[in-house]
Amino acid sequence: MRVISGKYRGRRLQAPEGKGVRPTTDRVKEAMFSVIQFDIPEASVLDLFAGSGALGIEALSRGAKDCIFVENNRRHIDCLKQNLEKVSDPFEIISADFLAALKRLCGRKFDLVFCDPPYDSDYYKKAMTFLIENDMINENGVVVMETKTGMVIEPDLPLKITQTKTYGSTTLLFIKKEKQ
Repeated sequence: MRVISGKYRGRRLQAPEGKGVRPTTDRVKEAMFSVIQFDIPEASVLDLFAGSGALGIEALSRGAKDCIFVENNRRHIDCLKQNLEKVSDPFEIISADFLAALKRLCGRKFDLVFCDPPYDSDYYKKAMTFLIENDMINENGVVVMETKTGMVIEPDLPLKITQTKTYGSTTLLFIKKEKQ
């Protein structure tokens, strides 16, 4: 795994080991960032279920203002900390369950949210519901969800799926907060 573009381009990133770990492949990451490239500069980023932190680090490398990484698995946090040693941009790690972390972040708004929870969970729905109900996404903000191909996700208003891209067993959903 590596940083694809920007000031940290080419830097190798560690991936946590273990069952259930599925780092975003470089191919999928490239496709994802080609879609959101114009949403990144100066964005405030939230990387939920951060794992290795590869998505948030890629955003920082491409000009995001800051990133909050949320992860609750101790092994993953150790890997995340190792990867963030290579980063000089502002970041914060919240070591907590995603809902506890989101509650702690109430009052903050984000321009870009990465949401890549375990595929066989209802965390997608819970995270999206919390983000919407607590108005945590800026106008024109983007949520990028990585799901198992075939999974059906219906975002609540005022969010709208603007693009869907499938790569083998992975589907990316690009969800935008519309102007109100």
